[in-house]
Amino acid sequence: MKYASLACAALMLLSVPIASPATTTDGIYQLSEVSHTWEGTDAVFPATPTADYDALLGDDAVLTYTLPASFSGFTFYRQPYTQINVDTNGSIWFSNAASTYAFSLGITGKGPVISPWNNDLSSYGYGGVFIQHKTSPERIVIEWQTETWSDEGGFLPNSFEAVLFPDGTIRFDYQTFSAANAADFGSGISQDDGSHSLSLTSAYGNVQTLGGKSFRFIDVGLLPSYTLSLLFNGTGSGTIISAPAGIACNADCSATFPEGTTVTLHQTPRYSFFDGWSNGTCSGTGDCLLTINANSAVTANYTYDTAHQVKSGDGSYYTSIQAAYNVISDSSSIKLWATTYTESLICNRPITTTLQGGYDSGYTSIVGEPILNGELTISDGTVIADGLVIR
Repeated sequence: MKYASLACAALMLLSVPIASPATTTDGIYQLSEVSHTWEGTDAVFPATPTADYDALLGDDAVLTYTLPASFSGFTFYRQPYTQINVDTNGSIWFSNAASTYAFSLGITGKGPVISPWNNDLSSYGYGGVFIQHKTSPERIVIEWQTETWSDEGGFLPNSFEAVLFPDGTIRFDYQTFSAANAADFGSGISQDDGSHSLSLTSAYGNVQTLGGKSFRFIDVGLLPSYTLSLLFNGTGSGTIISAPAGIACNADCSATFPEGTTVTLHQTPRYSFFDGWSNGTCSGTGDCLLTINANSAVTANYTYDTAHQVKSGDGSYYTSIQAAYNVISDSSSIKLWATTYTESLICNRPITTTLQGGYDSGYTSIVGEPILNGELTISDGTVIADGLVIR
């Protein structure tokens, strides 16, 4: 049986984030693609286990490794751990001591996991799994040189690694894949609570297609935050809500988001036409999608819809209350939005009319009060003010 021996120089460790729409977070960790790095290990087997090096090979095998003293602050999903269980099936476990593959990433049923490749793998015919503690800076490299179980003995090697840092940051590095028969059952990280997990497979594709790429999982608390300012412009108005949460306003506002966060801004016009986004990376009238890597500002432009701000009982629209009153028939209603009308109204016809409001933009339900910012003069007829406020 032959075992490969590699000696790789230490490269840049955390690498530079690559802007990608697949950048995602589960609220604790954030996943993003970074510039490719390959650490490698000494890859020697058999070897006498030490605090800085250990290795194993086989099929469905597990090696328990105690983290060195320099990792005394290591946490995964903000829980401290002093040891890891590395299996030959491409995963690192914290409470599970059995080799496992083809598990559900969101709810593993076996506790928290780091899984660079969730697959049925074997190193009987080639390679092994190697764990090495490196310094300057501190990190632990877990390298898999393996075949898939279906390819065992065919010398179809696959090389990938996970790099752990004392602050809980994790990086997956993928080198080369030669598998003829490969599967990916959902790789990434999971707290095994049904709420916190990040699937590399869902965000970027099956692992065996990611050769020459690296990906970082970092606690959002370790990321710098930047301010996204939202500005409103024009005669109209609207409400803008962000996902993830942070912005929910109808006047100038701002919120901070961790670096690399992909923010979606969704707007709902209020008695207005939305004219689009400007003063930023977004344009057009659809949702604004942007990745936060610096302080930035986006402007939402609205024009007030004067043409539909008054509606008579027969369904006709008018640009003012006075214009509607001048033409309606007796016993008619004038429907008003829940907004402010800056005009003076003179009622001098021998008719009865009801001023009714304040409606939503589609006149389907009452949502507030219309305000008449002006004088109401009645010299003839009857006016019923149903909800109208006069200032």
